[in-house]
Amino acid sequence: MSNRIHLYIHVPFCSGKCAYCAFYSVPYESTLADRFLDALERELDGWPPEAKAAGCETLYIGGGTPSVLSESQWERLLSILRPVTRGGVQEWTVEANPGALRAATVKSMDVAGVNRISMGVQSFDDAILETICRRHSAADVAAALDVVRAAGISNVGLDLIAGLPGVDANGWLSTLTEAVALDPAHLSVYALGLEPGSRLYRQSRAGEVVVPHDDAVTASLNQAEAVLAGKGYRRYEISNYAKPGRECLHNLSCWRGNDYVGLGPAASSRVGLNRSTHKADLDAYCAALEAGSLPPAERECVDERTDLCERLIFGLRLEEGVAFRSRCDDAGAVGRALWERWQPGLKTLCEQGLLLQSGDCWKATRRGHEVLDSVLAQLVGSSGDDNG
Repeated sequence: MSNRIHLYIHVPFCSGKCAYCAFYSVPYESTLADRFLDALERELDGWPPEAKAAGCETLYIGGGTPSVLSESQWERLLSILRPVTRGGVQEWTVEANPGALRAATVKSMDVAGVNRISMGVQSFDDAILETICRRHSAADVAAALDVVRAAGISNVGLDLIAGLPGVDANGWLSTLTEAVALDPAHLSVYALGLEPGSRLYRQSRAGEVVVPHDDAVTASLNQAEAVLAGKGYRRYEISNYAKPGRECLHNLSCWRGNDYVGLGPAASSRVGLNRSTHKADLDAYCAALEAGSLPPAERECVDERTDLCERLIFGLRLEEGVAFRSRCDDAGAVGRALWERWQPGLKTLCEQGLLLQSGDCWKATRRGHEVLDSVLAQLVGSSGDDNG
């Protein structure tokens, strides 16, 4: 951890639970949030001095809904992070709910160095927003953008969900049109996933709601690509579009295979061969740090081949693709052996129209992106080793 860090912080509080969400969160309570901040400070205090001195290259504060914290709690959080942000952060993102942004808090963020806001919008249809248990309206989005831009933060991203129940093609086009009219720097367009543990998953299993067929969702994603491309947004990752130079650097770093560190309950880290994911339990997280222990987590140390394979296949999410041969050569004997095993699989995927090769760069085709999980499984399976 001697180099600058890509840091993620999970703030596990929300004012409610969205119907589609299975991310770890708990209802916001002021005293509980104070306890979390105390624990977070202890976790950061436990870092080696050289890691703190290196500081953050990118910092992403997600959740949960970080913007639900009070103004005084935000001041505390910014103070806790000062040891790793005082040298400047190239990209500092905070996730926010459009209905929970206060002008004073956003101004404090700007002064501290926050330079990117990511807002969960999902739809511009108020009836749909109510159905999926969002706590904001379409009008709140424009108002929140005004607050953020007035504070001096111009790099704003909006998240949308394709395939929500009750949204037809015209409704989806309306959401896309309203999104680009607000001129955000970045747009994420995710396909609805029925996540076990979410309300929507239970409703679907019970027959209470009907979610669109996969073909309809694919059509919505293709429509989004056409609309956004026509407005100057470049698709740089399966679900992400940006104006030139406005790609999310934190996520790009992770997809390119760089290390990252996660703090907070349910946060994950990848440092060298070491992997860890904190237990999704706020009380256990706080109690461990209060007792002077590490947070409870699933921890493993993978072998070099597994590590290389993992980092390479993540890159196929990106439009830029992956330089498989040179990345494998850089990894020495382990990498060269992996390259030899993967060549037949790469050739087959190209013949199937799922990958394209240009020199040493391999990238997924549009069809490959649509079935990327299958592509990755086929590629990993072609190595002839279940561990890769």
